[in-house]
Amino acid sequence: MFSTPKAASPTQGANEEMPAPAGSGGQSPLIVRSESLRRVIKLAEKVARHPAAVLIVGETGTGKEMIARSIHQHSLRCNEAWVDVNCAAIPEHLVESELFGYEKGAFSGAETMKPGLFELAPKGTLFLDEIGDLDLKIQVKLLRVLDGVPYFRLGGRKKVSVDVRVVAATNQELEHLVRAGRFRSDLYHRLAQFKLEVPPLRERPEDVLSISEQVLHEHYPDSRFSQDAIDALLGYSWPGNVRELKNVVFGAVLQAKDAHVEITANDMRFPDSANAHRHRAAAEAGLDQVEKKTILQALEKNGGNQGRAAAALGISRRTLIRKLKVYRQDNAGSSSGTLSTNQQRYYRAQVDLPIKMTYAGESFDALLLNISAGGAGIKTEQLLKSGASVSMIFSVPGGATAEFPGRITWTNKGGQYGIQFADLPASVRALLQHWLRSEMKKDGWDAAPRE
Repeated sequence: MFSTPKAASPTQGANEEMPAPAGSGGQSPLIVRSESLRRVIKLAEKVARHPAAVLIVGETGTGKEMIARSIHQHSLRCNEAWVDVNCAAIPEHLVESELFGYEKGAFSGAETMKPGLFELAPKGTLFLDEIGDLDLKIQVKLLRVLDGVPYFRLGGRKKVSVDVRVVAATNQELEHLVRAGRFRSDLYHRLAQFKLEVPPLRERPEDVLSISEQVLHEHYPDSRFSQDAIDALLGYSWPGNVRELKNVVFGAVLQAKDAHVEITANDMRFPDSANAHRHRAAAEAGLDQVEKKTILQALEKNGGNQGRAAAALGISRRTLIRKLKVYRQDNAGSSSGTLSTNQQRYYRAQVDLPIKMTYAGESFDALLLNISAGGAGIKTEQLLKSGASVSMIFSVPGGATAEFPGRITWTNKGGQYGIQFADLPASVRALLQHWLRSEMKKDGWDAAPRE
């Protein structure tokens, strides 16, 4: 529905595809185009040859199992068995017998001995998905097995020793479960000898188009997405991540009148009903007023907070601000409302200002793209590491030259970086706030006096 800054089509740059690991059942290769996911893959390959247990965390549908398979594929156990189990899918009363096996006669119906999943992966890898759903009693036994202690099958008298590498995954915050007493602290630290965090799809726009084209070309190799379809794909927040994206594209292929040539936004059916309605309304009606009404309603519902309104709409704050500027130009001379002191913290001014930066003892040129009271967006050819400390040096329009220290919080392939400011000196903060208030007025907002 909402237009976004145009991204290069995946066909315009080389995609990295991680081949489906052995034993993957023919799953599609994992698309790796975003820098954030590249870092995760590199870490996975690095830790693969170490015996440490690995915990993979991330939202549902982000590709945690594919990361786990990559670890197995690049490990010294790659030629041995790969066994995966969804801990949440096993009935609670069967978890122990599934993991550790049982002897004949251990319970009613146990007519033969059954080896557990640990025994089915000798010298291989056992992937425990949704590990946060394990019962506390099973957690105790699992901890002992991870520590190399032999165990009994259910109803058994002879201990079993196994040599298995365990990789676990969860979409839950295990630290919260530990504090709530629902997950053992010692097991958590045993599983998380090395922890990998898979970023959600909404933070990997480069991967959205790559995955979409992969799914599309599996059905129609010569087909493509129209520009409005690309805008819809990039403008949606993808709460269901990769699974949801694949379902939407597959559904579009089935819905399209001429799928072997082009997929349009009209063919898209988004599972998230609220976002789906917004995307379809603009695509089908093509009325700017529909979009404008939706945006203003989102702002009203979120108390004028542009950050939360943009998130609710599934667009970036920068896109939202650009839309608002257009609306204010259409209503020249009229005020769009008053921003409270709290709301002013989220206002972001769009600029195009050459600046100086310092990083790791070096000074270089950059371009300031936007700035708020809490941070800024910049573009530079200099390679910067996420989390690193940097300083921006520039003359605030109408004011003096000042230094703005902060750290890198995000990056994308286009050489753009997000910076979160550290504690700014009072004089610098006052200078910035004064200028931002003048920019708010230019955008049509009345800024409430600071308390």
